[in-house]
Amino acid sequence: MALDPTDVRGVCDYMNDPSMTDHMRFIAEKLAGAELESTVLLVDITESTGAFTIEKNGKTREVSIPWTFPVTNRNDMKSALFALLDKALLG
Repeated sequence: MALDPTDVRGVCDYMNDPSMTDHMRFIAEKLAGAELESTVLLVDITESTGAFTIEKNGKTREVSIPWTFPVTNRNDMKSALFALLDKALLG
């Protein structure tokens, strides 16, 4: 089952809001090896992963971070992202 593209875009936009910058950077630093002070954006969501771009000093790379559970809808997407934050916090 494919995720609703409108939901994916909405969650990505929400997570890329400047108020979420620290959360996104922390997830990427802890779970994807991003360098400190990198710019991190959530660019796509699939049932099994979140795709992030990480930019530092003009170099950009894309990484996929697996969810802790499969996602099927907008609420799952949000829950999965905050589960990644918990995972990053707890190690």
